[in-house]
Amino acid sequence: MNESIYEFLLSSSNEVTWIESVEMLIVALVLSCVVYVTYKMSFSSVLYNQKFNTSLVMITLITTTVMLVIGSNMALSLGMVGALSIVRFRTAIKDPRDASYIFWAIAVGLCTGTGNYVIGITTTFFLSLVLIIMSVGFKLGNERYILIVRADRTEEKEIMRTIYETFKSNQLKAKNSTDASVELVYQIKMKKNDDKGISEKLYALAGVKTVNVVAQSGETVG
Repeated sequence: MNESIYEFLLSSSNEVTWIESVEMLIVALVLSCVVYVTYKMSFSSVLYNQKFNTSLVMITLITTTVMLVIGSNMALSLGMVGALSIVRFRTAIKDPRDASYIFWAIAVGLCTGTGNYVIGITTTFFLSLVLIIMSVGFKLGNERYILIVRADRTEEKEIMRTIYETFKSNQLKAKNSTDASVELVYQIKMKKNDDKGISEKLYALAGVKTVNVVAQSGETVG
């Protein structure tokens, strides 16, 4: 009985030739390039990280290699689970979307490493199409920015009136003030590179000292 279990664990019914290995790696590379291009085209945060995007290609190829090594060998699969269980990843993922891209790269590697090309190709191109369409629709609309104005308190009402008249979609997020000065933080929506001359309008007011417009990434709570 013990010998039968031992032989079952060590048996491998899915021997892969080097030609098949190269074929799987090429398919994985092509699909990972689709993931790479999709991430770059659909990226909407402030700073684009090319190193992370390159790592998606590496994750896909590495996952494919792992699946080629494991095959249907139960002993190797159990050993791999044990080895990966002691690995601790400390890299913080700031954008929740990045985690989904990592899972996408792993899924592509699993599909190609097991020879399920149809599932891998269909899923990859379907997700790519959906994400690109959604990102194009987002870029055609207005983007969110943070407008920070520091000025004398005497100009507070005039500043608020100017911002309201310039941007119909605006929301006061914070107001910090002292006896002599005030800082107003607004969330505004505007088209990319079109601030409607807000800086010139605000600096035309005598008491305005600084005007900062910052691209917003993530959600603002308030």
